[in-house]
Amino acid sequence: MRIGIFTDAYLPLISGVTTSIYMLAEGLRKEGHEVYIITTSGKNVVEEPYVIRLKGMPIPKKGLKTFRIVPFTKGHIKKIAALNLDVMHVHTEFSIGSVAVHMRDKYGIPMVFTVHTMYEEYLHYVSKFLARFLRRPLMHYLKKLMKRFILRADVTITPTQKVLDLMKSYDIHGHYEIIPTGIKLDKFVGENYTQEQVSTLKQSLGIQPDEFVYLFLGRVSKEKSIPVLINAFAEIHKDVKAKFLIIGDGPAMNELKDLVETLGIKDKVIFTGFINWNQVGLYYQLGDAFLNASVTETQGLTYIEALAASLPVIVKYDSCLLDVIQEFDNGLFFRQNNELPYLMKRIYEDPELRNKLTKNAYKSIEKYSQECYSSNALKAYQKAIEIKKAE
Repeated sequence: MRIGIFTDAYLPLISGVTTSIYMLAEGLRKEGHEVYIITTSGKNVVEEPYVIRLKGMPIPKKGLKTFRIVPFTKGHIKKIAALNLDVMHVHTEFSIGSVAVHMRDKYGIPMVFTVHTMYEEYLHYVSKFLARFLRRPLMHYLKKLMKRFILRADVTITPTQKVLDLMKSYDIHGHYEIIPTGIKLDKFVGENYTQEQVSTLKQSLGIQPDEFVYLFLGRVSKEKSIPVLINAFAEIHKDVKAKFLIIGDGPAMNELKDLVETLGIKDKVIFTGFINWNQVGLYYQLGDAFLNASVTETQGLTYIEALAASLPVIVKYDSCLLDVIQEFDNGLFFRQNNELPYLMKRIYEDPELRNKLTKNAYKSIEKYSQECYSSNALKAYQKAIEIKKAE
């Protein structure tokens, strides 16, 4: 099968979406399919076979500086049509997605669409003023945009029931399939890294061998609620021999560094900044517990990565995580922010609980393997082709 994956974001940009697309493409190729990534141009990109980059313009907003908008999308149809695609899988509602819509309208190519983003929590990237004072019309526009794709898609994929319920609350009807995003689990397993690799990396970051490490990994941005984690760590840092490691980069970095300095914990919090995606698995090995306070995830791939690395997770309760986190079996939920310091201290002081969560972590997420994801996606593609033929 010749498959086109359409996305506005792709490597080297690191995010849950880019990771899931890379994993999907690799899994599909392992099964013998020809997969093309249609995406935007950008800085520091490496030319790769089967990755087609359409020239895009940078967005003049700090929080969106890594993204590109492709103008005149109809002008790219001829180039993409030459790929003779059997099915298109669209991962964006914006410019690259419009290229796929034009392709569908002109050539009738079956189309699958995946909903990735909870836009209510991302409006501030466009404009803080508009997000505050014109939230309703902005959401009306985004719902119309989403509807445009879902109505055209032969199959729409949502990663969780939470996202499906949101689409239904928008009164957008379509042929939905719930397919959790998969990852390459082996990349995060501790046995694939030597103790020397882990010790060397710890030393380079200034982490002592006997220090407990709380770890956050992800985009350093407002919707991730990282100040909740920093404030909780500040509350307990005198009672624990620990460091807080924040792995990743993003528009909130300076604000978080200022907060750490204000709280007087600059020597206890480590910001790595951007790290290469190929190094992510090793960085997880530095942690003793994974923290996250976000409630804007559509699935939470970093939670699954952390569990694959056998880390106990302490995360803010969110319905999208109910299939991922089994409380007091492979992780802990906090409902209110003031519960987090207690749980962080408990995981530090209670080796029996920590060992139980560690033991159960990996086996709890085997269903999120790359193989399961690509197999389920293929079923969705075949369904889309059947629906198209029946029209």
